[in-house]
Amino acid sequence: EATQARLQILRVGYRLSDVQIADCDRDRIDFQVELSNGTMGHGVPTGFDAERLVFLRVHVWAPDGRLVFQSGDLDPNGDVRDSHSFYVHNGELPLDRHLVSLQTRFVTRNLRGGEREQVLNVPFSLDPLPYTRPATRPFTVLGRPIGARKHKQLVEVGGHRWAKYHVPKKWLTGRGPYQVNVRLKAGMVPVNLVHRISIAGFDYGLSPKEVARRVVDGHIIVQEKCATFHVHENK
Repeated sequence: EATQARLQILRVGYRLSDVQIADCDRDRIDFQVELSNGTMGHGVPTGFDAERLVFLRVHVWAPDGRLVFQSGDLDPNGDVRDSHSFYVHNGELPLDRHLVSLQTRFVTRNLRGGEREQVLNVPFSLDPLPYTRPATRPFTVLGRPIGARKHKQLVEVGGHRWAKYHVPKKWLTGRGPYQVNVRLKAGMVPVNLVHRISIAGFDYGLSPKEVARRVVDGHIIVQEKCATFHVHENK
């Protein structure tokens, strides 16, 4: 009952249009979907939006059943292939350049100037000097540590975002029908955050690996759209 209620609420907040084809011939397949906010008073995701993993999982299959394109897939740790993935950071997997994620990013200052995106397990000291905890000002209302900024990726009230995808000629295998599946998925937290807080340990004697596995198992398919593209000859 709780699972169904959670899914119902999520489906109110996140709307996904049908898959729309922009170009489909033997040189390329271009398609897009519109992701919009269905609420009347909150951006989505809301709350601690830097810890809310909401992303699009996209597959394209060729006529022979071979997977020729994917985005939003997970690395062996259970993270999407973004800049916070250890596999991407270590050069073991490529960056997912088509990834559409609504997870807000913390932006922190470097000691010698400049800024960078960072995973923060708040509260977190951004100052190399001695730091007194708890902080003298609350960070719970801001949803971020004092001194850090957030690069918001959420969809504002009444807003929308177009997710656009490109399958180049070198990945196409013929003229037959190509099957496209787009899933909007929501997770409790990104797995890289589990790694950051693992030093404190977990209840019930769970290992970080087991916690990460359960987090991934808890991913919810909020919306799903499918389409079939028939590749035609170039004029």
